[in-house]
Amino acid sequence: MSGARKFGLIVFGAILVVLFAGIAIAQGVSKPGVDSGDIITVHDVPDGKGNITEDQYKRAFLQTWKGGGLKTAPKAGDAQYDQVKEAAINDLLDQAWLTGQAADMGVTATQREVAAELATIKKQQFKTEKAFQDFLKTSGFSTEDVTARVKLQVLSRKIQDQIQKSVTTVPDSEIEDYYESSKESFTTPETRDIRLIVTDKKADAEKAVKELGDDPSDEDFAKVAKKLSVHSSKAEGGKTVATDGAFPDPAGADIMKADAGTIEGPIEAGKQYYVFRVTKVTPKETKSLDDVRDQITQQLLPTLQQQAMSDFVADYNSKWRSRTFCSDDYVVSRCDNYEGDGRLDAADPKCYKPGAGKNADLACPAPIALPKPMTPGGNASASALLGQTQSLPQRPVQPSDANADTGATGAGGVDLSQLGAAAGQ
Repeated sequence: MSGARKFGLIVFGAILVVLFAGIAIAQGVSKPGVDSGDIITVHDVPDGKGNITEDQYKRAFLQTWKGGGLKTAPKAGDAQYDQVKEAAINDLLDQAWLTGQAADMGVTATQREVAAELATIKKQQFKTEKAFQDFLKTSGFSTEDVTARVKLQVLSRKIQDQIQKSVTTVPDSEIEDYYESSKESFTTPETRDIRLIVTDKKADAEKAVKELGDDPSDEDFAKVAKKLSVHSSKAEGGKTVATDGAFPDPAGADIMKADAGTIEGPIEAGKQYYVFRVTKVTPKETKSLDDVRDQITQQLLPTLQQQAMSDFVADYNSKWRSRTFCSDDYVVSRCDNYEGDGRLDAADPKCYKPGAGKNADLACPAPIALPKPMTPGGNASASALLGQTQSLPQRPVQPSDANADTGATGAGGVDLSQLGAAAGQ
């Protein structure tokens, strides 16, 4: 895979949609329509960043097919033309939507932050400055394009951080519900300190009982255990700890109900014979809610942060789709004026013919496209185009997620692991 393709795949595709990909229900817009001179207008994006022109589309189309690893630009009618065209339009929409969202939230990126981010990417992913310059020559991107995309990466990360940090507490009701439903996990079972002798022969067990007598000392028990027991505890003078299920029944059950201080046995269990004395009983104990409140909070907080992120993404897609209008030749499903036929692109056309439900050989999707499961933190979805992928959030990326799946991960959970590997060669 070429450096250009991988840079397009990793930096210039995934980072722009790492938070915000998908289709949502439109909510209406105050200024509907495509502005004069545009092919697409995304309303309420500052500095004219929502006014997408034919020249911008042509540049995005160039970058897309180069980033997809094609040797030449596909032409209308080619199998890959529509894919490249839609990906280029979506790329432009990602830029406009993210810019608009950052403005709505008051999120900014300083020149210093962008420069530092770019320097980090270049250092980590390109072996030399020449490797980076070679990428620029072959990818269709200029230095200005790269800087703009890195700025969007910084904005994307800041938006994600803002959403995550907006959830800092867990409602008491949820903590209490979790405690009641998971009380067993906060319970320490009963344990019993015992002196134990296990033999393979009943005669040896009876001999042990006889030698121990009614009230043997610890030294006496240790002496007999060392001589007759086949259990590993004999090295510790027969000392061991019993819990429910630790020993085969009926010996295990008798150990857990016996009174402390008396010699019990022989009891046959599992073709062996048990002689024991309970020396201490530690009762079952359940920690109070106050004792585990902080622990539960730490367990539930990431889930609430994930839900906040999911809610945000749904609102984001709905809001910006309602503000996006595309001229006839550039309509995609993310445009407010898009009119679909209800059919899913990934489905076999036979799924929409009479009798499809009776065809056992067909694997037809549900009428509504549902999100596909992905690893937490956001990995590539099924919507791939010439190797380019879109990433969707599962939850805010945790520090432990770094390098978990595909190698080095840049700030904000963006996988840049392959960037310099190809470009630096």
